[in-house]
Amino acid sequence: MDEAVGTEAMRVKEAENGVGGGSAKSGDYVSAGRASLVSRRPKLTEANTPSRDWCLKRLNSFEARDYVAPWWARNPHFNTIVGSLFATPQPAPYRREIIDTPDGDFFCVDFLDSRDKRRKARGLVFLYHGLEANSQSPLTVRQAWSLAEAGFDVASISFRGCSGEENLRPGGYHMGFTDDVRQLAEMLHKRDPSRRMYVTGTSLGGNVMTKFLGELGEGAAECGILGGAVACVPTSDNSVIDGDKFAREVYSGNFLKSIIPKAEKQWANFPEMFPKNFDIEMVRNATTIGEIDDYYISPLYGFEDRFDYYDRNICVGWLSQVKVPLFMLNAKDDPFFDPAALPSKDDVREGTVRLVETRYGGHCGYIKDIFSLSLTSLPSVIARLVSGRKGKTEPGGNAPNGWLPDEMTRFLVHLDDAYDNREFGRMEQISTVFEAEEELRERYGELEEEARQLKREGERLEKINEGLMAERRRQEERASAKQALMTRLEAIYSEAEARASREINTALNSFLSNDNQRLLTSEDGNAVQAL
Repeated sequence: MDEAVGTEAMRVKEAENGVGGGSAKSGDYVSAGRASLVSRRPKLTEANTPSRDWCLKRLNSFEARDYVAPWWARNPHFNTIVGSLFATPQPAPYRREIIDTPDGDFFCVDFLDSRDKRRKARGLVFLYHGLEANSQSPLTVRQAWSLAEAGFDVASISFRGCSGEENLRPGGYHMGFTDDVRQLAEMLHKRDPSRRMYVTGTSLGGNVMTKFLGELGEGAAECGILGGAVACVPTSDNSVIDGDKFAREVYSGNFLKSIIPKAEKQWANFPEMFPKNFDIEMVRNATTIGEIDDYYISPLYGFEDRFDYYDRNICVGWLSQVKVPLFMLNAKDDPFFDPAALPSKDDVREGTVRLVETRYGGHCGYIKDIFSLSLTSLPSVIARLVSGRKGKTEPGGNAPNGWLPDEMTRFLVHLDDAYDNREFGRMEQISTVFEAEEELRERYGELEEEARQLKREGERLEKINEGLMAERRRQEERASAKQALMTRLEAIYSEAEARASREINTALNSFLSNDNQRLLTSEDGNAVQAL
C-alpha cells in the first residue's frame, strides 16, 4: 500500500499563505487549447451558486441504476475481497505534482487528462482513495479511468504517507482531514476561476470529501466546487470491522500491517513532533482500527479519544451542511459498517444530498460479472482494447472500470451536463469551436507529417525499384549470353557431328573399295587355276 508512484515529481512552492497561484508546467491541467478561453468564461462566485431547488431537481432527475449482484458474488466478504484483488486496471499515465503545505509538509497529486477528445472538456474532479491506499490502487485507478474516459480531468490525491514519498511530519491524514484538498482546490481555482470542479472518493476518502463539502457549505462556489459523488463511506464507528475474528484478521489486520510500521518509522524520525501523551507502545500493540484511532490518531490530532474523533468527523453529521449536489452510494451488506447506521433523510435535512442504497455490493466490491475480474493484467488490457480506451465506452456501459466507478461517473456526467445547460452552454459551445479548430490544426500538422513520411517512403521504394530494375537487366543480359553460348555450342556440335560423319563415310567407302578389289583378285586367280 506504500508502493512508490513511478512518475516524475515536481515540487510547487506556494506563495502567500501557502496557497498562492504559482503554476508548474507539469501540473497545469489547463491545456493550451483551453488557455485562451479562460478570460472569456464567467467567473464562479457565490452569487451564481445553484439554488437548493435547482440542486434537488438535478439530484432527483438522475436515474440511479440498481446493482444486481451475480448469484455467486452475494456474500459481502467475497464481493469485497475478490472485487478489490482481481479487478486489476491498466496503469494510468499520471502526471505528478508535489504540493508544499503551510505546516512544513507536502502531499502528492497525480493528474490524469481527459481521454475523450471527441467532445468539449468537462470539469476537473478531485479523487480521494480509501484507508492506506493511494492513487495507484486498483479501485482508485479504475475510478480515474472512468472519469477521464467521460471527458473529465482528474486530480488523484494521495493522503500524506501513502504516496510513496517520505513525509516530513508524523500522522498524515484521518477521516476528517480536509486541509490538503482545500489547499489544492483554492490553488487550482486561482489558476482558472472559471473551471468547474467536483469531488469524489470511496470509503475513508469519500468521508473526507463529504466533510469537505459540509465545511464549504454555501461558499462552495468560492472554491469552484460544484458537486460530488461518494461511495461506501463510514457512517458509524469501527466496531463492525473490529468486531469478529474474521474481520479483525482480514480487514483490520491488513490495515495494521501498514499503519503500525509507518507510525514506528515516524516516531523514530520525528519523536519531538509527537504530543506528550503519545505512547508508541500502545500503537505497537494495537490489534484493531479502534485502538489505532485511540492511541495514534486521537493524540496526534487533538481528539479526546476515538469516540470524540468519530463524532466530529463521520460524514453523517455533515450532510445537512452540504449545499451543492452530492450523490452518496452505500451497500447495505458493507462488512465494514453497521447497516443500521446508514444515513437517512433526517440526517440530510436542508442539505442537498441524494442517498442511494443497494442490497449487495460489499465494501467497494460491486462485482458486475466474471468479465470484470482479471487474474492478470492481460484480460484487462484486452477488454480496454475491445471497448476502446480513448473514451469510446460510455460510463455505466460494459466497461472494464467496474460498476461502482462508472455509477459515480454517470452522476458527475449528469451534473456537469446540467451546469452546461444552466449557465455555461454558450461559452462551452465557443470552447468546442476553439478546440475543434485546434484539433483540426493538430490533425493538419499530423497529415503534413504523414505526407512527408509517405514521400520519404516513396523515395525509398523508388530506389529499391531502380535496384530491382538494374538487377533484372543484369539477369536478362546473363540469360542472353547464356542463350548465345548455347547456340554456339549447338553449332559446334553440329559441325563436329557432320565432319565425323563424313570422315566415317569416307573411311568406310575406302575400306569397302579395297575389300572388293581383293575379293575380285582372289576370284580371278581361282578361275585361272581352274583352266
